[in-house]
Amino acid sequence: MKTQRIEVETYYPEKKLDSNWLLIGKESVGKTAFIESLVGKKSTSSNLQGSSLFCQSYDWNAQTIIDTPGIQTRMDSVITSQVLKRLHTSKQVILMVKSTDLLSDLTDLWPLIQGRVGIIVVTYWDKVRHRPDVCQEIARLKSVTQLQWITVDNRRVLPDQLLELATALKGANKFPNQPPHLTANWSVIPRRAFFELPLIGPLLCFMLLVLPAWVSVVNANALADWLYPFVESGANWLKTRTGTLPDVLNHMLLGDYGVVSMLPFLLLYALPTVLVFSAIIALYKTTGLVDRLSFSLDPFMQKLGLSGRDLVRVIMGFGCNVPAIIQTRHCSCCTRGTCVSAISFGSACSYQLPATIAVFSAAGKPYLVLPYLAVLAATTCLYLLLTTSKSQRRAAVSANLLNRGFLQPPNLQFAISEMLGVIKEFFTTAFPLFIGICLAAGFLSWLGFFGFLTEVIAPLMALVNLPEGAAIAVILGAVRKDGLAIGLIDSASQSLKVFGMSDVQLLSAVYLAGVMLPCIVSLLTIVREMRWHFAIKMALRQMTCAIAFTAVLSWGWG
Repeated sequence: MKTQRIEVETYYPEKKLDSNWLLIGKESVGKTAFIESLVGKKSTSSNLQGSSLFCQSYDWNAQTIIDTPGIQTRMDSVITSQVLKRLHTSKQVILMVKSTDLLSDLTDLWPLIQGRVGIIVVTYWDKVRHRPDVCQEIARLKSVTQLQWITVDNRRVLPDQLLELATALKGANKFPNQPPHLTANWSVIPRRAFFELPLIGPLLCFMLLVLPAWVSVVNANALADWLYPFVESGANWLKTRTGTLPDVLNHMLLGDYGVVSMLPFLLLYALPTVLVFSAIIALYKTTGLVDRLSFSLDPFMQKLGLSGRDLVRVIMGFGCNVPAIIQTRHCSCCTRGTCVSAISFGSACSYQLPATIAVFSAAGKPYLVLPYLAVLAATTCLYLLLTTSKSQRRAAVSANLLNRGFLQPPNLQFAISEMLGVIKEFFTTAFPLFIGICLAAGFLSWLGFFGFLTEVIAPLMALVNLPEGAAIAVILGAVRKDGLAIGLIDSASQSLKVFGMSDVQLLSAVYLAGVMLPCIVSLLTIVREMRWHFAIKMALRQMTCAIAFTAVLSWGWG
């Protein structure tokens, strides 16, 4: 029997290269501005493992580049810990370092990426490229490390740089175990700005940070006042066309606390305020002004248990508390709780500020707005001093590692992307909760809960030298910050429901309604971010201090 031998060729497919690249670097190195100018289009969301934090994924040249939040290697923030978790599962890395801080960036970040495959992108090249020793050292670093070093001004990615980057990703090598030794002078010290003068500098910095909140509220209110009659007539038309509803649905949808009644306030006052505020803050970020202001105010904030970076989050809360609380993930764990407390107590959001102005205007006393803001700022500082220990303030000093950033022209594309991110957070988080709270508040009103609670609390208002009629504003202000306007303004006559209050009593009533408790949306966000036991403890502490401050204000100056 003849044996037939069949040649069988086994095919082993070539191992497919991973097309995912993790873009990492420190804060303010220019990662997001670089990648968005590189790709030239909007990103998609990519969830970081172990948290609800979203980084951004970009598809470019058959590769997926994942932009991560900035790392602070010597700060124990939630953001940094989550990025490091993602880094452990990533084999390919694009390391982005700032040319002016090259030595510290390489020293701090190299242990995180050694042994992985990747390339290095050096940003802010325009600050050092005029130095011959720096240009020579880049060539030496390429030879010594066998890595691709790409130098860019992150605001302008040129066509030859695009080609160089695409080639580098295809031929990436492993990072050596040790960072290279630097011999050139890479250091560049930014010039001092007018708001960094020795005496008046801190005041100018604070005014520049408060300016976005003031501009957004004033302009948004002007637009809202002009549009309100048209929107109100539309809401009234909708109420008349709805027909007869069951009493419970009537309260939930059409009542004083219902969705239809309160939606105009959201769309006309809150949303424009968030839009204007987020646009200004985005421009502040892209010009480097936020970093510079944070650095200048850092020594003063440390006395309150915060950093200059934390103060920026507090100011963001004037647009909307929810994104600001979420942004505290960037804070050190030593200061995050203090920052959340400061936002909850002192950040008068886009509901609270317009409602406050509306109450003072209805009373014919708009001049109380500035004293109100002064009282709010002073008591917030006092609140932080009373609720932070010396050890917390010492920890805040050791945790803050800011440096002076560069001021530069605005990047409109990056600013628009930042603004859209804030607006998305507003609609995906705050808006659904707003609708839910309107429905819940309408239902509780139908049950008579607010009336019962008002009767219980009203006699206690005498303890803070306020009339009993102000109790409903305090209760509703704890539900929604615009509730203080519902409780104090008569919708028919557009005048105050409570008569005979002095200027100090009116100021005290509005203050207490605004700061006694965080609104339900903010409180739920704090529970999600910081856990329920922190939220309960903080709420009780805030309520105690708010009542004490109100009593001192009302009795002392009333």
